[in-house]
Amino acid sequence: MTQKLPDWVLKYKTKGIAIEKRGNSYYASRVTSVWDSSKKRAQKKTVEYLGKVTPDGIIPPRHKRELQIGGILEAGHFAFLERFIKNISGPLVEMFPDDWDSILSAACIRLCYQEPFSRMKIRHDTSLSKRFWPTAALSKNSLTQLLPRIGRQWKSQRDFFSQLSQDEKHMAIDLSHIFSDSQNIQWLEVSHNPEEIWRPQFEILLMWGTTTHQPGFLKLLPGATHSAKSLSNAIWESGIQDVVAIMDKGFYSLANIECLEDAEIQYAIALKRDLSIVKHATVLKYKQYFHYKKHVQWWRSTELGDGRMIYHFMDKTLADNEESTYLARVEEGKATKAQYNKLKKRFGTLSIITDTGLSAKKVYALYKERRHIEYAFEAFKKTLEADVTWMRSRESLQGYLFINFVALHLYSQVLDHLKRRDLLERYSVQDILTYLSKVCIVEVNGKDRLGEVSRQTQKVIDLLEIPITERLGL
Repeated sequence: MTQKLPDWVLKYKTKGIAIEKRGNSYYASRVTSVWDSSKKRAQKKTVEYLGKVTPDGIIPPRHKRELQIGGILEAGHFAFLERFIKNISGPLVEMFPDDWDSILSAACIRLCYQEPFSRMKIRHDTSLSKRFWPTAALSKNSLTQLLPRIGRQWKSQRDFFSQLSQDEKHMAIDLSHIFSDSQNIQWLEVSHNPEEIWRPQFEILLMWGTTTHQPGFLKLLPGATHSAKSLSNAIWESGIQDVVAIMDKGFYSLANIECLEDAEIQYAIALKRDLSIVKHATVLKYKQYFHYKKHVQWWRSTELGDGRMIYHFMDKTLADNEESTYLARVEEGKATKAQYNKLKKRFGTLSIITDTGLSAKKVYALYKERRHIEYAFEAFKKTLEADVTWMRSRESLQGYLFINFVALHLYSQVLDHLKRRDLLERYSVQDILTYLSKVCIVEVNGKDRLGEVSRQTQKVIDLLEIPITERLGL
């Protein structure tokens, strides 16, 4: 006896389609009639199994289903950054409980793509950022509210800086100007930079840990404010204790070092070679030496009193190179022998005034570590100048700078990792992040699958010695 089929099943029982019940389920097949000569009648023959019948339709067997492919997310670079994010996520959550995820997402996108904030939402939605921080608010309207909100929380920013720098005692400090022709930022001041270029600009003061090789504090200043007063105020605000301010040439003046001493801030400041306070001497006067990174540095010292001392360093290899270059200029008629005789004692020299009481070797090492702050500023400004023109207030600008500071902190950690793996001669931070961005995850039938990884990208992953694909759980 043929069993009666429910109405919702019968609608799929059309010409050439047979329905069969097995257990509590119904299954459809495509059938046809074939003449059986031996039985002298037509026989039903199954041509193709179509699948399970449901109220929503016939579901094909698994091997015949069309793949349901969801979005493709760029993932490798975020999986790589995850290990460094852990070092700063705790303080961010504590200081910015309502915005920490938006800050981290924006900082990572800024670092990975170096694109303006107007493209934040697109990058968030097409990368692993979407999975890491699903509640991050990065639309244009959301960012318009986020930046001034962060900028107004200066105490939270200071507390965040303080936590990052709590174990750091030696801070290199530098200031750099950022030009802007924006008509929106009323806080800009027209002033000149060291090249005597007059334009609207603001100043960034950055402190850099010479032990951790990471940024420790950032402050926005108006115009071009190269003064010890600004510096001492920033150090006081930072809350960092026992700081040694390591400054480059151009900062020295008697007024500046007196200001630092009054604020009880120790310093190590490089001096220009033509300053009267620097008394140059012949090579024979450099009688002591030490090794710095397998290179010999000769030195002598001059006591100034009041706890001040000048260390004079001579790199004989550099001196030979400078001397050869200058003598070539004399031979070409671009300089005179008298000028050479006047300058030859300066070749290969570096003088540093300090009140730290540290040894010559330690002072020299501190100053040399300062070059990392110059690299940091270069990286910082490359990600910074793209879209500051749409800022409308100091608070928005301060919030914008803070997000870029977080990006810079991640950058410094990646840089340090590449340095430890001896990879910096072959790859920059941006090279690494670009390669890793090609590692994608693809959603197939509701499950993640790892996209193809090129040979070159796999080589980079192996060199980093970080299991990127394992971190993706694929």
